[in-house]
Amino acid sequence: MGNNDIFMKRWLSDKRRFADLINGSLFQGKQVFSAQHLKLENGEQAIVLQESDGTKITIRRFRDIIMSSDDGTRIVMLACENQQDINYAMPVRGMLYDALSYTEQVNSMKKVKKEKKQLKSGAEFLSGLRKEDHLIPVLTVIFYYGDTEYDGQIDLHGLLGIDRKEYEFLKKYVPNYQINLIDSKRLEDVNCFQTDLQIIFGMLKYKNNKKDLAQYVQSNKSYFGNLDVDSYNAAKALLGSQQYLKSEEQVNGGIDMCKALEDLYQDGVNEGIEKGLEQGLKSLISFMLDSGCNKVQILEKLKKDFSLDEVKAEEYFIKYSK
Repeated sequence: MGNNDIFMKRWLSDKRRFADLINGSLFQGKQVFSAQHLKLENGEQAIVLQESDGTKITIRRFRDIIMSSDDGTRIVMLACENQQDINYAMPVRGMLYDALSYTEQVNSMKKVKKEKKQLKSGAEFLSGLRKEDHLIPVLTVIFYYGDTEYDGQIDLHGLLGIDRKEYEFLKKYVPNYQINLIDSKRLEDVNCFQTDLQIIFGMLKYKNNKKDLAQYVQSNKSYFGNLDVDSYNAAKALLGSQQYLKSEEQVNGGIDMCKALEDLYQDGVNEGIEKGLEQGLKSLISFMLDSGCNKVQILEKLKKDFSLDEVKAEEYFIKYSK
């Protein structure tokens, strides 16, 4: 797992944010799940399969985030996989994760019921479940925060190309599996979120414009002026490496992202000025050389017009007189 995935995992593991991520992205802001009913679960999933010759095969996967939601009326397992890079096999990967979750449930129930001798008929003993038993639903979201638009298939049928003419007859009989994709940079309505997800996701529309980004952050100074470390690292991961931020520690331990972005914007301004200066120097040196001026004349002109000392004038002359 890369650093950015770790940053996103830490940030979204906050129960309020996690509930808000699910509610805002899947249920248009309706408060279906509440942070107070969530419990962080172990992300490791593993099953052991035994071949006919006795050989045992272990399948093990690790969820980025998985929480159980129990509000007294219903129990649901909520899982999130963070993706900075597009995974074209995501429907199969997601299906495997969910299948492991359900298999673990079946194995756990089977073990308990056998110990309590609750399995009576042959069908019950074989399956490990009674006819009236129910498994806990598993809801998985794929949180994608990469720079490029997600262009992978979002369901198994798409990955199989089942709509192709020669395969259409199978569509009715091959079960489908669809991923719940959340593309952080292309959320249509950030107002569906009630935590700081709204502010952070709202920021992403300005990620390619340093000036607008700095203005947005400044307009939300009460939030960005004192970020906790997890939120700051998540903001950096979401903005992407090209928007690298220098952290500014405050006395109270928070991070002032407003100051960091001001520095970033000013760096861009200075970079533009430097490029303009160098272009002017290059043009002047080239013009004077073409006009027959010698090195001494050119150096004097550079010092006078650009306020350069002898050393800098010499450096630019050497650089652009070749």
